[in-house]
Amino acid sequence: MSKKVLDFVLKTLDKAVVTDIAVYDMKDYTPYYDWSVICSVSNSRQGNAALSYLRKDADELMLNVRCSTVLADTRWFLVDLGSVVVHIFVSDERERYNLDGIYSDHLVERE
Repeated sequence: MSKKVLDFVLKTLDKAVVTDIAVYDMKDYTPYYDWSVICSVSNSRQGNAALSYLRKDADELMLNVRCSTVLADTRWFLVDLGSVVVHIFVSDERERYNLDGIYSDHLVERE
């Protein structure tokens, strides 16, 4: 099931036109979720749009959104879909928090 959720997330993020999508396999790293997806957007408005796409599509597929960011002007959007956690960063915030560096050993090569 978690692979289906990951595929859903990637398809939805493509629709939201985010950039620099990275997928990390977290199954051996944490017991709380299987995948972490990190991507970038140009500004908070685009981040809110991506967040809206994820929420809307999750509802249509009857996926449980355990929590998500609610602040309109944030620079780090978070969506917890249970087995997949999505981080949407306004570009400079991604570098600041460096989750890609922390998770680098778990990077999944995408086709």
